[in-house]
Amino acid sequence: MAHQTHIADLFLEHDGIMSFERYMREALYHPRYGYYASNISSVGKRGDFSTSATISTMLGKAIGQWALKQRTEVLGLGFGKRWNVIEIGAGDGSLARSFVDGLGTFQRRFVNYHIVDVSEPLRRKQQEKLGRRAQWHETMEEALTACEGEAIIFSNELIDAFPATIVRWNSASGTWQELYLRDQGVQGFSEEYRPLSVENEAAGSSVFGSWDHPEIPLKDGQRCEILFSYRKWLQPWLSKWQRGTMLTIDYGGSFPELYRKRPNGTLRGYFQGVRLEGDEVFDRFGHQDLTVDVNFTDVCQWSTAEGLETVQERSQREFLLETLPQLEDFRMQQQDSALEFLLSTYGAGNAFRVLEQRTKSS
Repeated sequence: MAHQTHIADLFLEHDGIMSFERYMREALYHPRYGYYASNISSVGKRGDFSTSATISTMLGKAIGQWALKQRTEVLGLGFGKRWNVIEIGAGDGSLARSFVDGLGTFQRRFVNYHIVDVSEPLRRKQQEKLGRRAQWHETMEEALTACEGEAIIFSNELIDAFPATIVRWNSASGTWQELYLRDQGVQGFSEEYRPLSVENEAAGSSVFGSWDHPEIPLKDGQRCEILFSYRKWLQPWLSKWQRGTMLTIDYGGSFPELYRKRPNGTLRGYFQGVRLEGDEVFDRFGHQDLTVDVNFTDVCQWSTAEGLETVQERSQREFLLETLPQLEDFRMQQQDSALEFLLSTYGAGNAFRVLEQRTKSS
């Protein structure tokens, strides 16, 4: 009841109407009522949803082998030298444990494992799994200070949880409009589209330019998501990252392929493992996850503008098989259903993209 009172009061403060981005931010990250901040139970079989890391240990092991290579080639550190790894948004700690365990007894002695996570419930789960094997930080700036600016960075299913701005194409005016929600009391919320805010109009100018594909004209009413919030989060700490490589793993794709046969965009919710769409995404404020697919066209453009170099982008299947080439034989011999899912061209193997970027000084 307190959750509903909070969101009702927030709508009153905004004259009964609020941008979807603000609503999603409150629903996920309000310090008292937000899903990630206070109400998520866990991740995995007994949690609210599963990730590739909770399904199989292979993703963590593959990232560990990738990171060892980056330690030598990018950081210039050989065996027996201490090095720093930062995981952003570590879920229940499964990926971190698989990463560290996969390094082997000798290698793990020299890695300083840092975690940046804003979710207090998940931090507790991580600490239960990892104990003293990791150090926790509130922000990337804090973590990079501890690493003296040099680190291998990675995340899995991080960007999809950033609050999204939802826009709709109006072919009559040739403009993008932004989604707002109006509070209708017991009837829930109604959707309204308004001109982009001055801030989003300015921030979106380069985004919409990269979306311009004359050979694939947008249909009237096409909805898309823009993660302006991710770029705002990225900007302050990149200047403190002096040397290293970053791996970003998430479900999504490039524009415009990402929205083929998706006229309503990619927004959905998850509650106790059940996928929710349509009006149901507005139910259970603060008690369910909200997520969108990641537009890697935007992510690459923003990262380049902020000074990063894109090394490559590939599917999760390609990353796993290139990093751990023995996996294909192992999959065939063991009939491992979890590994089959991670590698499947019809499942997570292609649905997830792996983006590798590095500092230009590397």
